[in-house]
Amino acid sequence: MFSKLDKVEELLKVVSDLEIVPRFRNLQEGDISQKMGGETVTVADINTEHRLSGLIKDIFPGSDVIGEERVALEPDLLNKINHDQLTWVIDPIDGTNNFAGGIETFKCMLALIYKGETVAGWIYDPLTTSLLQVRTGEGAFKDGIRLKVTTPFGIESSDCIGTLHGSKGLDTEVVSWIEKNRCKLNVVKTLRCAGADYERLATSKTQFSLYTRLMPWDHLPGVLIHREAGGFGACLDQKEYNFDSFGKSGLLLAPNKDIWHQIHKALFPKLLIF
Repeated sequence: MFSKLDKVEELLKVVSDLEIVPRFRNLQEGDISQKMGGETVTVADINTEHRLSGLIKDIFPGSDVIGEERVALEPDLLNKINHDQLTWVIDPIDGTNNFAGGIETFKCMLALIYKGETVAGWIYDPLTTSLLQVRTGEGAFKDGIRLKVTTPFGIESSDCIGTLHGSKGLDTEVVSWIEKNRCKLNVVKTLRCAGADYERLATSKTQFSLYTRLMPWDHLPGVLIHREAGGFGACLDQKEYNFDSFGKSGLLLAPNKDIWHQIHKALFPKLLIF
């Protein structure tokens, strides 16, 4: 089964070339709509997830496939995972607002989980065909080059730059602390695309990220890539992020555990454990 994972890169390219690239800056009237909750979805998201799901099931029979758009229609799917079954998690277009607005920063993301653990992940750029990929215990790679998280500016959190993603409408106390203390850190703008922000982390262009929206399709590939590249990540309660973490308050990633604790303390000085 796992010997076929080398086929996934070609699947991502084929589906992206069919469903995503031709529609970029070419969406027609009616191709963009709003999901329940107000999030943007395009026909490219829906078709990509459907086509990729079918191809995965053809190559990996017996697998289950869960995608962001399927869960939008069947929210309870997240609570019905069979952990003894290979399960694929798809984000057909990560950065849909960018895609719909003609901005080039968007990705197609895929993760494979088994027995509750993420065992492989892919972050694919449909426009440049650049690929980040990872398998547990085998390292993380960008276009075949092994990734290594570094701290080029020093070993203190004050030497690091990064992003804070405090989504409104979630844990209001956590978001309040983030807004109150963000001035203690060197914060840069997010790319409005988790996959692109994870690429910046894994290639050491940024050193930290904090997320408060923890849906599995947004984070499973990136967290594993970052970890296999030598970085450290954990939820705000200091537990490892996994598929079931979508109900937690936040996820923090840093170059190492020491800097993780420094950033955590800077943002949440009176709330050290969540």
